[in-house]
Parts: sequence; C-alpha cells; structure tokens
Amino acid sequence: MFELVFAVLLAVFVLYVKSIWFSVLAIFILGALLLPGVYSMLYGAPFIPTSKKRIKAILDLGNFSERDIVYDLGCGDGRIIRAIAKMKVKKAVGYEFSIPTYLYARLKTALYGRGEKIIFGNFWNKDLADADVLICFFLDRTMRDFERKIWPNLRTGTRVISNEFKMKDVEPKNKQDSVYLYVKKIDSKVSLK
Repeated sequence: MFELVFAVLLAVFVLYVKSIWFSVLAIFILGALLLPGVYSMLYGAPFIPTSKKRIKAILDLGNFSERDIVYDLGCGDGRIIRAIAKMKVKKAVGYEFSIPTYLYARLKTALYGRGEKIIFGNFWNKDLADADVLICFFLDRTMRDFERKIWPNLRTGTRVISNEFKMKDVEPKNKQDSVYLYVKKIDSKVSLK
C-alpha cells in the first residue's frame, strides 16, 4: 500500500523535474523502497490493516501475561503489537520488511507506543526460540511455509495466533472471528527417552 503511494509520488515528481540525474536517482530510490515491499508481498503478505474486531479476538485468544515474549511476524503498521504491549507483556516485538510500512510503524510507535519494539527485517532469518506467542497474518502459501519451517522448531506450549489463514495440518485449539489459536504440543514423532 505505502509502496504504491511512494511510487506514484516519485513518478509525478520525475515528470515535473527535467533533470536526468534526478530521474536516475529517483528510480534508484524507488527501487530501494519497493523491492523489500514486493518481496514481503510475494513471500509474506501485503499490508492490510487489521480491524478492531480482529484485534480484540487476538487479545482474547492470546491470554497474554506479564511473562510472555510476543513476536508479530510482519507487523504492518504495528497496531497489533501496540495493543499487546498495552497488556504489559515481558517483550513485544514486531518485524516488518517493507521499508515504507516499517517507517510508518516506527512513527506510530514513537507517537503512541507502549514499550513495543519494531524491527526492520525478514523474520524468516530471526531466532524465535524464546517466543511464547507468535502473531501472523499470512496468505495460504506463506502459512504453509510457516507450518513447515517455523512450527516444528517452536517450544512446547508456544501459542500461534493466525489472523484469517489456517495451518493445513495442525488443528486450531480455538477460533474467534476468523482468528485461529494454535498451541504447540509435544511432537508425537519424537521419542522421549
């Protein structure tokens, strides 16, 4: 969403400025801003603001406590992680890979934050081992990747709250307004000696 706004603004500006060097610089800046956003849309999800109703469902299902370490994977404008931080969790971190969306989330956090932290980066490369709760709003394909790459490595008891999209091979423990709660159990394929 923000990438499109920046692209249109830069394109209009380039049309009115007759300098070739400015045009080249504008195209370079546009590419630098757009590439991470395009990557996140292809391998995550586009930024779609979560409704207040869904945020309430996330807060209800999350059963957050002061001991919880919470990560929002692809936090968009940070509205969910800010709402969770208000609940006085131990640690509230949002990851965002789209530069304009990240900058907007940082601005909103600076203005309205409650102790949450917004980090620019690709959550697929982050260590989530200490997570008590993971929040995600992925498309189906990304949800399948999450189930295959991240879910098996989570600690027993870790809660995953997914907005709108379900995991294919894991049954949700609870559901409210198209928000799904999953709780990691001991893997039955792992032998306990």
